[in-house]
Amino acid sequence: MPGAVTRGQFGKRSVTLALAAFTAGALAIAIMVAMPSDTSQSVQNVATGFFMAVFLLAGPLAHVTGFVFGIMALARSNDSRSLGLLGIILNGLSVAAGLAILAAMASTIGAFT
Repeated sequence: MPGAVTRGQFGKRSVTLALAAFTAGALAIAIMVAMPSDTSQSVQNVATGFFMAVFLLAGPLAHVTGFVFGIMALARSNDSRSLGLLGIILNGLSVAAGLAILAAMASTIGAFT
């Protein structure tokens, strides 16, 4: 329909990315925890690769993209500001928690040498 204003989707995408990244992280942790100790080395390598891909690449990228989508939702007049704000909060908390864990891990590097 010409002249129709479509509803923006950035707020919805922001929340979706936050939930998808959280779900992928929970799945990666569950796989690592549930893997039996006598699992073959190739299966352990695949599981570790998946874990690292989620936590070092896909998760942070999804959260940063979701954070940007949330900001875009706040700036656009035809988008859901409440979903944009929720996306900013969820993605921001996840990134902050990841940075806090990274800082805690980095502070213990000297303890093992």
